[in-house]
Amino acid sequence: MFFIMGNDAKLQQLGPVGAVCPGCGQTLAFSLCKSFCYIHLFFIPVFRYQVRYIATCPHCAAAYQVDPQAGRAAEKGQLATLPASALTPLRQGGPAAGLCPRCGASNPPGSAFCNQCGGRLG
Repeated sequence: MFFIMGNDAKLQQLGPVGAVCPGCGQTLAFSLCKSFCYIHLFFIPVFRYQVRYIATCPHCAAAYQVDPQAGRAAEKGQLATLPASALTPLRQGGPAAGLCPRCGASNPPGSAFCNQCGGRLG
């Protein structure tokens, strides 16, 4: 008898959640994602670990790690707006970082327009 097991990682889109972006100050519907690793047995997930929630601002493309309790509440629909205290910066966005607010592509410093979609960076 043999066992087929292994581990893998997954990024799951959870949908929009309201928040005020600490980076640009806009009140928007952030994109909320759940990132986790899991162990599977016969390709059936058995155990999840390293679960974290990530919210991304659609205006400045800044990414924030969300407090686990707030992330679980938002995933269950119990929390419509994330408090600023639940957001920890992972990546700062905006024109200074060279990230396009429209498509999220990285651009060389000092660019006025996105090299990927042509959108204005400033």
